[in-house]
Amino acid sequence: MGFEGLMESWEATWPEGRETFDRVRAAHREAALAGVDLMAQSPLATGLLGLMRAVEQADDGSLCAAVRACTKASGALGMLMNKAVENPEIVRQPMNHVMWDQWARVGGIAPDGAAGEAAIALSTVQYLLIPGWSDDLHHNQAFMDNLLHNPPKARPSRYEGAEEA
Repeated sequence: MGFEGLMESWEATWPEGRETFDRVRAAHREAALAGVDLMAQSPLATGLLGLMRAVEQADDGSLCAAVRACTKASGALGMLMNKAVENPEIVRQPMNHVMWDQWARVGGIAPDGAAGEAAIALSTVQYLLIPGWSDDLHHNQAFMDNLLHNPPKARPSRYEGAEEA
């Protein structure tokens, strides 16, 4: 299954997620223009059988740790995105982290329902299969936790004070 096939399948399970899928497509397009094939880095590059094999071969402890870490990280990212409405600075910092392109833009944001479950499943497989990915995710989790507890100061809007003038 190619990238577009994957996107079409996800759209079929979550029709109201069109905006999310457009962002994922845009991320893949930007990466391709930069000479990076995000699908080649993905566990999906080996196909569905490769994904299933990876999950089947994982021991219970590893699988549970992967699901827990990916669910926790997606939850933290969701909380950061919610706080970004009031303080956009809170997402500017994670955008500079290695995991922004490797995870957040291509599956870290887990919406409610089947699409979110699919995103967690994909992250879980990456956690299990890609060397160093789990360490990067744990580092990113600590970084996001710190941002949640110690958010950066919001920059004043360029429009603040304009009404007073």
